[in-house]
Amino acid sequence: MILSTLKCSLFFTIYTIGIFIIFGVIYRFIEKKNSFYIQSVFGFNGILFTGIIGTPLHELGHYIMCLIFNHKVTRVELFRPSACKIDGVLGFVSHSYNKNSLYQQIGNFFIGIAPLIFGSLTLILSFKILLPDMFLTLNIYKSINLINQNNVEVFFTYLYKTLLLLSNELFNFSNLLNFKFWIFLFLSSSITTHMSLSKKDLQNSISGIVSIFLVSFGLCIVSDLLNINLLSFQSFLLKYNLYLASILILGLLFALITLLISYTFYFIKRKNI
Repeated sequence: MILSTLKCSLFFTIYTIGIFIIFGVIYRFIEKKNSFYIQSVFGFNGILFTGIIGTPLHELGHYIMCLIFNHKVTRVELFRPSACKIDGVLGFVSHSYNKNSLYQQIGNFFIGIAPLIFGSLTLILSFKILLPDMFLTLNIYKSINLINQNNVEVFFTYLYKTLLLLSNELFNFSNLLNFKFWIFLFLSSSITTHMSLSKKDLQNSISGIVSIFLVSFGLCIVSDLLNINLLSFQSFLLKYNLYLASILILGLLFALITLLISYTFYFIKRKNI
């Protein structure tokens, strides 16, 4: 029974946080490359320029999650360009919590990964406002229907084809003459260059992971004792992962586009040296 309970709790823990860890690693790799190319071409001022929007949004993500999980926020600095030149920190949110509160301990994880969620959602919102016709290409309602049907294979096939179509539509001649496209390009560059998780974000999330595992362990014990079937909960977690995947994959598309653009500038500069 103990072995099956451990497997059950591990399964639910991975289903709850696994997608954030996977995308967190990918986004961090892309951001480090992107920051390197931007700084190589434009110097540290290039990072500051993208940080005007990207850093406050990153820190707002932490701040909002602190409020949701009832953490006490002690200090907030959304953007500190002058101080950053000394300590390398563009912004931060200091917070404390009750270590006896399981809810607040779980909050540590979601506070740590908040920039991934809020950054991706802001990208989608900006996309919808600035390029509404192109946004219709996503056909969000069809994606939602596929998710609600738990049709995983068809959902990812549809998502893949949609992202390919979207990539082709983003880079066409008409967009080059559309000032809203350039605004969106700047926003997406600013957001994706500063939305990954810092080392401190990852460290702060660890205690939250332990708490999520303990809750999952308790849930599995109760279900075993009361002979409760958890299939409906598993279905809920599957939908939860598909929703998150659709949001984070779209954000990843814009992050890769930003990386491609910054690398192009880097490549051109190196050719001219």
